[in-house]
Amino acid sequence: MEVRWIWDKFSETVHHYRNGEDLYGEQMEAYAGRTELARDALSAGSLDLRITGLRPSDDGRYICTVEDADAYAETIVDLEVSG
Repeated sequence: MEVRWIWDKFSETVHHYRNGEDLYGEQMEAYAGRTELARDALSAGSLDLRITGLRPSDDGRYICTVEDADAYAETIVDLEVSG
């Protein structure tokens, strides 16, 4: 299974997870060390992304894509950071 969180504003990767591993090579520098996929809920179908140290610049639309051998889905989440 592959899960990718993308910041829609620049279409860049915020977090990438594939086959049990977090892949940080493509991650936007602004999110380095600040993201974590909530793995404890993956088996239940939850793909929550935790972003620590929220900043006003994190405000915006995020796209979550999920792919496995025979299926693909995506959803959009709007994050509003007030500060």
